[in-house]
Amino acid sequence: MLKTYHDVLYELRAYASPKSKLTQMIKKGEIIRIARGVYADSPSDPRLPVAGMLLSPSYVSFETALAYHGLIGERVYAIKSVGYDLKKETFFDTPFGRYSFHYLPKEIFPSALQPAQEQGHGFRLASAEKALLDTLYKIRGIRSKEAIRALVTEDLRIDTDRLQDLDYSAMQLLAPYYHSTTIKTFIRYMEEL
Repeated sequence: MLKTYHDVLYELRAYASPKSKLTQMIKKGEIIRIARGVYADSPSDPRLPVAGMLLSPSYVSFETALAYHGLIGERVYAIKSVGYDLKKETFFDTPFGRYSFHYLPKEIFPSALQPAQEQGHGFRLASAEKALLDTLYKIRGIRSKEAIRALVTEDLRIDTDRLQDLDYSAMQLLAPYYHSTTIKTFIRYMEEL
């Protein structure tokens, strides 16, 4: 089970020194310190909800969300998220893997998010459409439909049939907020599908 520092101290409140007991438990491997203020009982505890515990507000997106939604088949090892109003990319290397938080325009942050759960722990997740647009936003300057087709179907390996299952009108509504040539090209490419 995932826990915050305050959750752990509350559980250990019967001890004379809960902080000392926590330190002892970490050394014995009875609890895992994922990062400052974030703990887990077991290495099999969920990984995705940790992102929101490390940096808030944030939401899981990019290839991580694409894999969650079944758009890409590859297993994703690093958890990629969007952090609100970030000035630079932020990384956390933890016993649960690498967590990275990336910048996106503030206007787009709250749109097309959905609640998700993993082993009873909730977290914010980009919709499949938003995750794809977030991913394309980080790839600059693609102007030809052939280049965008290659990027989406060959590099990201998203099947054309799966692309057609996405909500095109939702992507059309979101696209202008990104101010991205690549996304404009992608929307034109989707019109032809």
